[in-house]
Amino acid sequence: MDNNDINYNIPEEDAPSGKVAKYMDLRVDWAFKYIFSIKRNLLKFLNDILPQDIYDIEYLSNAIPVRSEKDKRSSLDVICESSDGMFLVEMQQEPETDFDDRLAYYTSSLIGRQVKRGDRVYKVNRVYVLCVARFIRHHSPNTPKDKVLFRYEFMETETGEGYQGSRISYFFLELARFRQKDWNKIAEIQERWCYLFKNMHTFADGTPLPRDLHGFDDIVADAKVDGLSNDEKNDYQDAMINAHKLLSVTIAARDEGIVVGRYSGRLEGRKEGRQESKMDIARNMLAKGISADVVSECTGLSVEEVQALAAK
Repeated sequence: MDNNDINYNIPEEDAPSGKVAKYMDLRVDWAFKYIFSIKRNLLKFLNDILPQDIYDIEYLSNAIPVRSEKDKRSSLDVICESSDGMFLVEMQQEPETDFDDRLAYYTSSLIGRQVKRGDRVYKVNRVYVLCVARFIRHHSPNTPKDKVLFRYEFMETETGEGYQGSRISYFFLELARFRQKDWNKIAEIQERWCYLFKNMHTFADGTPLPRDLHGFDDIVADAKVDGLSNDEKNDYQDAMINAHKLLSVTIAARDEGIVVGRYSGRLEGRKEGRQESKMDIARNMLAKGISADVVSECTGLSVEEVQALAAK
């Protein structure tokens, strides 16, 4: 898929609120990694989304091989493996211009891990990429409006025959496509995941906790902020505030006709003068208290350039 086919409309009502509630907002990266660092939670997610049964997993290092400066700041959200293959579970907060390219690179890195130098026979297990996306990707006009889970495989283009040698499967759970607000009217398990990702942080703060959690009891219990240590609470609050600020800036940039690519630093829109536009956005982000590292990732400016702006 061409990166330009991503829908950059980010629903403002879906953005993290920036306010600490009784339950964590699972769309915040820190909370996402925390919940899925608990094996039973990740197993449930994999089994609810993937077509086969997975009985056990082993967590793997989430570092990626460093190829450029951006890789030094990057790590995959959650990586694990089982007898069925390797799994990358990723939360994507906003559309980035190199999003599909990064997924392709990450996937190839996981495949590359499986072959050692000197191996005489290659043995490669399937790699499953599960991306929870807060934005809407481009789809064909006949795509059902209520469809939230998309699965992509390699296949023959005319007959639709699956490629038997395929070792990659992509799954996208698109939260922005999910609009049901009544838990009791949800029938599909993947839609219940969408509901929890978007609404769990509102439980006991305007939205009552559903009586029947349909097997999500452990997820909800583990998401209680009171169950975190003091250091964990501070880390979560910092991550949540940063996520709120970053999304606010992203939405504001969209409204001005500017799309910010976090890693590519590419700007598209009405403003003339690409470098000056980056500087303007960086100044606005700094004024909102966003750290120089995050500003650098969002605008493509170097950390040194951002720090120089902050010093003025």
